[in-house]
Amino acid sequence: MKVFAIGDATQLGLVTHAVGQRRIAAETVHYQLMHAPRRPEIKQLIAYERIKTEYYDLCRGDFISPVEEANRCMSCATCRDCHMCEATCYWGAISRAEHPDGSYEYVVDDDKCIGCGFCAGVCPCGVWEMVENV
Repeated sequence: MKVFAIGDATQLGLVTHAVGQRRIAAETVHYQLMHAPRRPEIKQLIAYERIKTEYYDLCRGDFISPVEEANRCMSCATCRDCHMCEATCYWGAISRAEHPDGSYEYVVDDDKCIGCGFCAGVCPCGVWEMVENV
């Protein structure tokens, strides 16, 4: 008997991660029932011109400045100040630090952080990055 696990049973993350893992598990089961080797989908690169003109309608028009353009698109890996990482951290290791010039950043208190990765999993912008501490 084979058991397939997805979602939080394999690693903590977002619901979208579990949905993607479900697809991979379903394809694996399908190929095993068909007695055929599983061939993962080969992802094709999307031409830069198509991304710029079809997927990001807000980015059409004149380029204003890097800072203003980053605020228009969720995929630029720029912090959107949603506080999700701060709210998710059970140990209170993440805090928002405001600078005199009006800018801000989220900082981690290394003494409180246990390395659970919830902040990296919940961040919609991909700002947090976990580094293996071995």
